[in-house]
Amino acid sequence: MDEKYRLRSFIIFLLIPKVNESVANRKSIPSVLVLEIEFSLLYQVHGLTIEGCGNRLNEFGIHSLPAYGRSVAGDDFEILSNGPGMWMVQSRKRDSEFTLVRLRELLADTDATVTDLSSARLTVQVSGVSSRTFLKKGCPADIDSLESGDVISSVIGHLGATIHCMGDDFTVYVLQSFGTDFWEWCRLSTMEFNM
Repeated sequence: MDEKYRLRSFIIFLLIPKVNESVANRKSIPSVLVLEIEFSLLYQVHGLTIEGCGNRLNEFGIHSLPAYGRSVAGDDFEILSNGPGMWMVQSRKRDSEFTLVRLRELLADTDATVTDLSSARLTVQVSGVSSRTFLKKGCPADIDSLESGDVISSVIGHLGATIHCMGDDFTVYVLQSFGTDFWEWCRLSTMEFNM
């Protein structure tokens, strides 16, 4: 099997509780699931202010862009603020109406630029009761203080990453060219849990 393919298909299950254990006991057992989100439309919008956006995104259920470091969900997509005047727009639906062409049309009379990052980013879902412990092994940011909807730009294992918190679940965006290095970091970082 091709090494690149093997790493891209990498899934980690760690200490998943037995089916007959009570829910209370499950929370005390460390577990984490790390998997790649195979399909994700991902656009970067740069140079747009919250005021400059106005009501341009109303047709998609978004009445205001999120504040810096936060996210907001629309009908079938999310907008993440990943820097001053910078927004990542993400949808996991292939038939999303929130397409690159439509987004550019809506922002045509602004100074904003829109770039398609769909094939430039590795999108990874990290979930489970030990997801925070797992991320803290390689990220210097205060992962414990993140609340649902928070977005940070930091590093994981010396690789630049955008991290979106959704409770105990996280979506991590890493440059696609660092994908193999990221999966290797994941493998090494989970060794302490593998018993």
